[in-house]
Amino acid sequence: MPASGLPAPASSDLDLVVQALGAISPRWNAWVLMSLTEPARYFDLKTRMPWMHDGQLHPKVRDLQAAGLVRRTEHSRRHVVYTLTDRGTTLLPVLDHFAAWGTKHLERPTMKDPVTKEATVRPVAKAEEIEDALALISPRHATAILWALRDRGAATAAALATSVLPDAHPTAIYHPLKHLSTKGLVVRDRDGKFTLTAAGRALNPSYQALTAWATGQPSARPAAPRPAAVPTQAASQTKAAEAVLRTTPVAPTWKSGDLFSHPPVARPVKVPAAPTGGMRR
Repeated sequence: MPASGLPAPASSDLDLVVQALGAISPRWNAWVLMSLTEPARYFDLKTRMPWMHDGQLHPKVRDLQAAGLVRRTEHSRRHVVYTLTDRGTTLLPVLDHFAAWGTKHLERPTMKDPVTKEATVRPVAKAEEIEDALALISPRHATAILWALRDRGAATAAALATSVLPDAHPTAIYHPLKHLSTKGLVVRDRDGKFTLTAAGRALNPSYQALTAWATGQPSARPAAPRPAAVPTQAASQTKAAEAVLRTTPVAPTWKSGDLFSHPPVARPVKVPAAPTGGMRR
């Protein structure tokens, strides 16, 4: 069933991308996939993700098996090995793109130095970077809105509702628009029209790689992938709240049909950490 009222063939690709996001974006799925870059037993997975209980980890592994991304091989009753399927292996370059985007556009999380008591930037595991990036575009209708703004360049909420939610009440568009605006992927101008921000357009490599993977086309890794940070239990147990983007809106100048065609912008300037209770990464 079409995810939006966008015309074909764009809508068919969009449907596949939305389905792919539904499989990989749930919390901890990226951690499981990144922990299976080498074959592992269930005990190995628990060791690599010690903060997860069996009641959390086992359903994640089972869901990724059902999605065709993880394979369970039973050599004997006591010897079971989990590996990525071919489909799961080809997903890794796509995840690299989201990690690279997150490194440039997500606010750096901080922690208090135990000696100086000052806030310092803490290391971010690659899987955490991927998960936080996916959390921004996985909510319902978020990707469809970004897709529509790519084609239109600028559009009112009413126009977006017609394109994205043709069978729903027009006011249903406001919640996903608010999410994307709060997270810095879209901005509203003085005329009441919404456009992609620089960070929104910088999703180009990530969306192109995800579209290629979802539609069965070959996909390449980023030209200069960021080395993975070593996951630590303390960093992983930090509550994964939604990320805050710090970007400066710029007017779009791309042509219709160029999927997020502009290159990524430079890293946003560092800003003070959000106050207690405020929006965090």
